[in-house]
Amino acid sequence: MNGNEIRKKIDENNAKIREMTTSFVLNPDIRKLLFENDKLRAQCQHEFEDGVCKYCDAFEGEEYGN
Repeated sequence: MNGNEIRKKIDENNAKIREMTTSFVLNPDIRKLLFENDKLRAQCQHEFEDGVCKYCDAFEGEEYGN
């Protein structure tokens, strides 16, 4: 996936997470989406702006997908 495709998928996952967030209990579907975002961040060719990747929201200096 290229950076723009990763950005789109993470935005879609985050929108789903916002729709499902109704309490402090971590819904299994939310957990799956967060895990998918982590895997997407691991394959992203980061381009950081102010310490945050413009494609995947990764923070500069952190590792993802381990």
